[in-house]
Amino acid sequence: MTETESIVIDPVAMNIVNRIAPGSQQSGTYRCAGGLLVEGKIEGDIEETGGPLVLMPEGEITGSVRADGEAYLFGTISARSEQDPSELDIGGGGYLCATLQAKANITASAFRSYQGAQVEGHIRTCRRES
Repeated sequence: MTETESIVIDPVAMNIVNRIAPGSQQSGTYRCAGGLLVEGKIEGDIEETGGPLVLMPEGEITGSVRADGEAYLFGTISARSEQDPSELDIGGGGYLCATLQAKANITASAFRSYQGAQVEGHIRTCRRES
């Protein structure tokens, strides 16, 4: 018998105060503090501090992302162009969930990958100074 692990996303318990809602599109530079829940599309330079980054299954990110907390990646990370993958720099752990479709280079302090996650790009770990 195989035990399955599930990830529960509770924006209130996770203190996530910023959201790109389903059907929404944001482009350009986006800076926020207090976590970010992405259910729509966001393209450009994204800087998130003070909480987790959550890319829901219906969400899409394209560009350069810097997040100082953990990242829960369920959705789509598109390349900026055919030869230029998106870049994610995650300060905490990166959770590469089963529904993730990414054309990106992802750097984090640690990773947890779930069967089905697809990443076309580099996955790097690096030690973060406290």
